Amino acid sequence: MTARIYIYDTQGQNEPVCSLTPEPSGADDGGRDYTLPKGYTLQEGQFSAPNGSTCYLQMHNGAPLLVDNANKLAFLLEQERKMEQRRKAAGLTRLQLADQVGLTQYDIYRMEHHEVVPSTAALGKIAAVLHCDTIDLI
Repeated sequence: MTARIYIYDTQGQNEPVCSLTPEPSGADDGGRDYTLPKGYTLQEGQFSAPNGSTCYLQMHNGAPLLVDNANKLAFLLEQERKMEQRRKAAGLTRLQLADQVGLTQYDIYRMEHHEVVPSTAALGKIAAVLHCDTIDLI
């Protein structure tokens, strides 16, 4: 299951804040889809553990952390790897995609794992090869 989480800066006063709703001022990141751990759900703005206990979000090192106090667990949520999913659905290896868009296999890996933000030009080339819109990759 995925959850759209918005992260916005607190003007350097504290660590960024994560929320299920956009910041009214528009100062958030536009929202990204994060993968929830197996069995965890989000319904009506509330996270639940597999046993039904309530969980909550907090920030940890710039990423959302799902805290399950009842089970004494916490999960650092990972952003969905949409580019990787699209590439695999197209039946391409990283090397094949890299060759078609003029990048290295390592460049593709780093983009897929959100280690770097792809340039608009690179994103456009990748979207063209994968037959999708650029927004489908981020």
